[in-house]
Amino acid sequence: MTAIHVRESRAGHILRRLFSLPAREFGELLLAQMFLLRALWTVRRRPKGTLLRPIDGVAQTDAHPDVGELSRLVTAVDRAAGYGVFRPTCLVRAVALEHMIVRAGVGSAVVRVGVQRGGDRFLAHAWIELDGRVIGDESSRVRQFTPLHDFSALVR
Repeated sequence: MTAIHVRESRAGHILRRLFSLPAREFGELLLAQMFLLRALWTVRRRPKGTLLRPIDGVAQTDAHPDVGELSRLVTAVDRAAGYGVFRPTCLVRAVALEHMIVRAGVGSAVVRVGVQRGGDRFLAHAWIELDGRVIGDESSRVRQFTPLHDFSALVR
């Protein structure tokens, strides 16, 4: 089988899975793709140093967030990131997910940025936290980074 046939086969498989999604999940996937594109635009176009602004303390919510809704949002972003029109960086994913969580009224999400020294390299990673819990990322991965301030990409 040639590379073209493999690509067509993979694309065909993705399209079949896409169109087999229930209407709600399909809509959430499209919405997540839109938010990822918007986040990519935001990350690339905002002047250096203005994308994220530090926030004082993490707002703890009294009510428990709707875990089902939160899970659907994370799944939609994961699917759009994995199968969408581009592969976003962790920062783009975090910015998109923050916007989606706040828009859905699920809670006060914050973007966390952590740093790590890897030999002679300096590494950074971004993720989302909600009420002190890591959302949409592996806690074991996040623990490898020293967190900086809580940030938000939302214009307030």
